Amino acid sequence: MAVPITVYGPKMTEHYEPYSEYCPKCQCNHTTRMESRRGNCWWIAFFIGFFLFFPICYWLCCQSSKDTLHYCPSCGTLLATRQGGCS
Repeated sequence: MAVPITVYGPKMTEHYEPYSEYCPKCQCNHTTRMESRRGNCWWIAFFIGFFLFFPICYWLCCQSSKDTLHYCPSCGTLLATRQGGCS
């Protein structure tokens, strides 16, 4: 008999700061652990700004230009993402 398997993936969010989120692996609510990273849009803006229009590089210093990843602090599961910049 086949056992159904539920697969959970990260959802999209609008939060730049840690927030309360349900973790399907731990099965409880946690305040997320947040990490920022440079996504594809950041690198595209960097090369355009560096070679064509230098003042756009100022925007790259802002938090809103980077992708934000929200993780469960207990088990480390990726719960949500926020795509920075071009989205």
